[in-house]
Amino acid sequence: MHIETPYAKIDALVVDDMATQQTTLRGQLGMLGIGKIDAAGSAEDALRMIKAKRYGLILCDYNLNHRTDGQQLFELLRDQRVLAPDCLFFMITAESNYNSVASASEHMPDAYLLKPITAGDIEDRLKNQLDKRQALLEINRHLNKNDLAAAVTACDTLLAKKDRWYMHALQIKGQALLDLGCPDDAKRIYQDALALRDGLMWAQLGLVKAAKASGKFEESKRLGQEILDSQEGSKCLVAFDLVAASMEALGDTNSALTLMKQAAQVVPSAKRLRVLSESAYRNGDLATAKASLSKALKSSQGAMTANSQDLLIMAQTQIDMGEAKEALETLCEAATRGSHTPEFDNVALAIRAQAHALLGDTDKAQKEAAQALASMRQGKADFATVTVARAALQAGQVEAGLALLRQAVNADHENSRVQQLICKALTDTGHTEQIELLVKTATQGLKTRLHEAKRLLRAGELDEALVAIEGELAAFPDNTTVLLECAQMNCMSLRLKKSLDDRRVEQVRDYLARLEKLLPANDRVASMRRYLRETLAALQTKGSAIEISSGPASSLVKMVK
Repeated sequence: MHIETPYAKIDALVVDDMATQQTTLRGQLGMLGIGKIDAAGSAEDALRMIKAKRYGLILCDYNLNHRTDGQQLFELLRDQRVLAPDCLFFMITAESNYNSVASASEHMPDAYLLKPITAGDIEDRLKNQLDKRQALLEINRHLNKNDLAAAVTACDTLLAKKDRWYMHALQIKGQALLDLGCPDDAKRIYQDALALRDGLMWAQLGLVKAAKASGKFEESKRLGQEILDSQEGSKCLVAFDLVAASMEALGDTNSALTLMKQAAQVVPSAKRLRVLSESAYRNGDLATAKASLSKALKSSQGAMTANSQDLLIMAQTQIDMGEAKEALETLCEAATRGSHTPEFDNVALAIRAQAHALLGDTDKAQKEAAQALASMRQGKADFATVTVARAALQAGQVEAGLALLRQAVNADHENSRVQQLICKALTDTGHTEQIELLVKTATQGLKTRLHEAKRLLRAGELDEALVAIEGELAAFPDNTTVLLECAQMNCMSLRLKKSLDDRRVEQVRDYLARLEKLLPANDRVASMRRYLRETLAALQTKGSAIEISSGPASSLVKMVK
């Protein structure tokens, strides 16, 4: 007989590799009146089912006895945004230290239950979470529509009630203000939260994020390090990432690498090991890069967390270490692991060319390098482009290789990580003398042209300025700095002309949409979205004074990816 309860309309999914435990959990959910219950015996089955159906509740066992555990599944679902915004995820575990595991991770489930559990335990967590969902309903409705300004207003409405959801509303408001590009306002929210309850981790992290979003990298590094030095925050991966990013922004890449090594010791997951290996490779610490990749490959083999890119980076690392035969063996292994994209195959071809060049097979190296170059239509600021360029340089096709690296620089001339890869490639292939000309001069040349476009704008030559900057974008369509400048200068043009131009506004929105894909959740993009809102608000206010200097140009120049 169906039991009518407040939970009767919830669609639930049980994820457990043991059939008996599935039956037990389904029975407990049934006691709560939940009738629509599916079950998955593995993380892979769960992912497939979650993509196909919208669930309101997921009960997942932490130890699935497979390569992918419950926490890894949960983080994958969050990272890929597969979970519905209103889906509750409860972790079930026998691990008494699970809280420390979840606290160290980038994502925490809505609740966790320690075995053995009862239907009452599930109901207690479920009731609390549903009460929370109801209290935050209006806020989440706006967040789901990406209407951050309305979400902030809804937060203020809830804050005025001063009930038990006050701190939740503060937390959401702080993040929304960061996403809106208002780090100073967010900072005040986090300070208010800490004044009410000292030691709140999310508020402390919020202050670090606000400082970083403002371009105050020394401050964000200091505040983040204070978290890592504390007992509660010593294993906080978000703090590790924020401090490392601030160090890189300050040009201290070696210290950032040291910090990534510590983070990988705290949580030696495949994801952490990849971050470490990439940082180590860029910094020339090949031994660490190889060791980290080996661990990542071993821990993720046959799991959902497996990434074929690991094998390409491993093969390139082996090439850099002079291990040509080992690199070819790694590429053979890569060929047997699942389906690959054309880009993957092209990078593998470029690495094979380098291996054959090292082994003295010049003809084969030249042929493979030529094939890889022919498939690389346009250089991007990425590992693939630099790898193909390395193959060309190794095979004696120097001009083609340098041209490809030049494209990579111009594709994103402020990307310090790509510049590291390019400098390393030039050094490794015996073209160190090209670093100054290729990287620094090319970067300066683009900066000079961008400066000239802005000079035209300030001189009142609006049409000429926009033609100049949009010409740069046509040449470098994925250059995030050029896209940001295009968005900003179009806003400035609107301000100077003091009139709304629907076509130009839509153009700015298109630039911002492209930026969101290239730089998801980036501080500079949030700042530019704020500038567009301020521009539109100023133009819609009759008789308002509009100043060109009110834009975020200075902060954009200071910020680095």
